[in-house]
Amino acid sequence: MVEEAQLPVIAVQVVAQDVEAAIVAAHAEVAVRLALPAVEDFRDAAHPTEPAEAHRHLAAPRLGIAFDDETRHRDPPRCVAPSVPPAAGGASARSIRPHPLHRGRFTAMSQADWIPGRATPQGTRRFEARFPDLPGHFRCPDRLCVSSFGLGTRAGEIGGGDDLLYRQAVPELLTGGVNLFDTALSDRMQTSERALGVSLARAIREGVAARDEIVVVTKGGLLTPDPDLARSAAEARRNLMATYVETGLVPPERLAGGVLCLEPAFLRDQILRSRRNLRLETLDVWCLEQPELALREFGGQEFQHVMCRAFEALEQAVCDGQIAAYGLCTWDGLLRPHSDPGHLSLLDLFQWALDVGGADHHLRAIQLPYSLAMAEALRLPSQLGPAGGIASVLAALRGTGSLVLASAPLAQGRAFGRLPDFVREYLAGPRSDAQLCLQFARSSPGITAAIVGMRDAAHIDQNLALARVPVASPEAIEALFKRAGAGR
Repeated sequence: MVEEAQLPVIAVQVVAQDVEAAIVAAHAEVAVRLALPAVEDFRDAAHPTEPAEAHRHLAAPRLGIAFDDETRHRDPPRCVAPSVPPAAGGASARSIRPHPLHRGRFTAMSQADWIPGRATPQGTRRFEARFPDLPGHFRCPDRLCVSSFGLGTRAGEIGGGDDLLYRQAVPELLTGGVNLFDTALSDRMQTSERALGVSLARAIREGVAARDEIVVVTKGGLLTPDPDLARSAAEARRNLMATYVETGLVPPERLAGGVLCLEPAFLRDQILRSRRNLRLETLDVWCLEQPELALREFGGQEFQHVMCRAFEALEQAVCDGQIAAYGLCTWDGLLRPHSDPGHLSLLDLFQWALDVGGADHHLRAIQLPYSLAMAEALRLPSQLGPAGGIASVLAALRGTGSLVLASAPLAQGRAFGRLPDFVREYLAGPRSDAQLCLQFARSSPGITAAIVGMRDAAHIDQNLALARVPVASPEAIEALFKRAGAGR
């Protein structure tokens, strides 16, 4: 049995009244290894503890929005969970305070009751055909057609009222022309997957949409406890120890940043948990979360070995019918210059997938941050191309048939009320600042869909109204950047 004292600090996803403040700690890679204070001690933090120097290479035009570096990069990585150490000095561990409505334990359906099938070209095109009045809203980067924005499920408290809101959102979005749903095992400590699974099952059962019309993307790789067995930080740590470490699924020396494991056995376990939570026989896309953490932990040569083994496990999961495709959910790894030690190379990643899976490999999706406040994926040359030269991430992905998802397209609301007037001029049609931000993301060349956290009925209605507005042209997006550059 592994002694707790021998382990690095293991991340535990916890609930806090201020979710954003709770995840500030996650943005500091180095802090994962240190004895962090309790999450509430970060509540007054004005910025992440990650050094600003780590982002100085991100220098794309900011479209005249008055964001300083603190605001611009305050968004934590999409997939990293907060780290909470054991309570010091014998103090009682901080309670995880589940929502009052979150009672009882999750009851998993037997595998025989999981929803069979997967998204198909025929099914997604059938879904598209039901919405002829949504110009430019559907895209087919490969064979599947997906809506230009989809539901994201990171925000909210564990269980309770937020579960109900997400469940209500799913049928509204399906009837309004959205067939893309993006979640993660770590989103709200597995409860987002579970809420989405319940709602999708009901929508399919009631004929709102068919299984082959819906594209479900989920993610794994981060240590995430069972919310039913983790009502405090201490319980969460014990649950992680018992579930992953003591069973041998997660060798402590193979943890990256104290939170990420890419060992094949662990990835198989994560896929099974997501299938069970979502009640789906086959996951349409399963993404590795934050692979750049492994690059920083192990270095280039070992990182290649780790990723190839992970790709082998994922290709086998495709063969077994557990997933239909796989991808990568990144934060800044793809945006760093190719000379940076933390740079993720698309050329290398696709070459490794080719080496493992052959010409028919199933690396089909990339997720990364993209918004009016963080447009480097389109404007910053950071990737080496196969024919030489340097290109932006979106330019480098052109022609690969990849599903490219934009995370944090609304910049967590920080752009609202701060957009320059010319943004509205070039993105004619949308009325609110939220619609302008979403219109920019879904209209940008190379972005398949923007992932938006929306639970409130008014926000859902506002976004569905935007789907009826034609997307902005590539020329309008380019003119927007030129106008921003002229104003500096």
